[in-house]
Amino acid sequence: MKNAVKWAKKFATPIFVVLIIGFFAIYLRNIDYSAFADLHINWPLLIIASLISLSFRYWGVYIWRTILKGLGAKELPSFTLLSHVYAKAWMGRYIPGSVTWIASKVFMANKLGISKSRLAVSSLLEAGMQIVAMMSISLLILAFDPRLDVISAEIKLVLIIIAVILLVFLYPPVLNRLLGFVYKIIKKKSAGNELHANMRVVVRSFVLYAAATVIMGSAYYFLTLSLYPGTTIDSYFYLVGAFSLAGALGMATPFVPSGLGVRDGAQLVLLSIIMPTEIALVITIFSRLWSAIIDVAFYLVAQAVYRVKKG
Repeated sequence: MKNAVKWAKKFATPIFVVLIIGFFAIYLRNIDYSAFADLHINWPLLIIASLISLSFRYWGVYIWRTILKGLGAKELPSFTLLSHVYAKAWMGRYIPGSVTWIASKVFMANKLGISKSRLAVSSLLEAGMQIVAMMSISLLILAFDPRLDVISAEIKLVLIIIAVILLVFLYPPVLNRLLGFVYKIIKKKSAGNELHANMRVVVRSFVLYAAATVIMGSAYYFLTLSLYPGTTIDSYFYLVGAFSLAGALGMATPFVPSGLGVRDGAQLVLLSIIMPTEIALVITIFSRLWSAIIDVAFYLVAQAVYRVKKG
């Protein structure tokens, strides 16, 4: 049994890389490139969108480090090293199963000396709080926009209920009891303090992810502006809310690589409200390709910086 575990750990990273390459290739193959035939791109605006989107990835590393520190982790690795791990694990989003990139991050970060239990709690907080923050901010923005009346009150209510349920589960007393119960079943003993979240880290993570929602929404605003000159400044908040809501729905859908399908469908519906449907479809398809390219850029930049500092 020990030998099997040893071999599994030894080949985990190569297998992970092969799976990423394979599923990423499938992801790219499924994009309808013919939609870009008559596309005119404003490259300066697209570059601005890309830089903001790249900063959003690094903001995610900062939030991860902040949550770990809030959970009591001491002597954490450098930001560069954590970015190196985070970027590699981030590519795991293209492997079916929402837990894949989280599990790979826990596995790789544990090798840096960070407790698995603390990593598991931080990852749970990250995933849940990101969905809650994105959904809350986007609904707050879109609730006052008359253009969104096309979406029924019932659907809005369901989204609000989902956000409230997640927020209840992330409330420290509830979260700590749940984690302690699961830990006791698996380990046959009571959980230590490293499995205890506190209100401070929960509130701080919510605020940081609320800021992340605006950062990523701004990137998509400039992306839309680079592809559709008819985009006006008064559409800024609507686009931030629309893309954030679509992203939250995609993240909340398990077993779907990078929220594929769910996110795209929500984007198409929301964008079609403020622009012609054919243009909304092009932007939706292009944003899939663009997001994948930014993910690769994030990985390459993080690895390059890590290697340079290591060298």
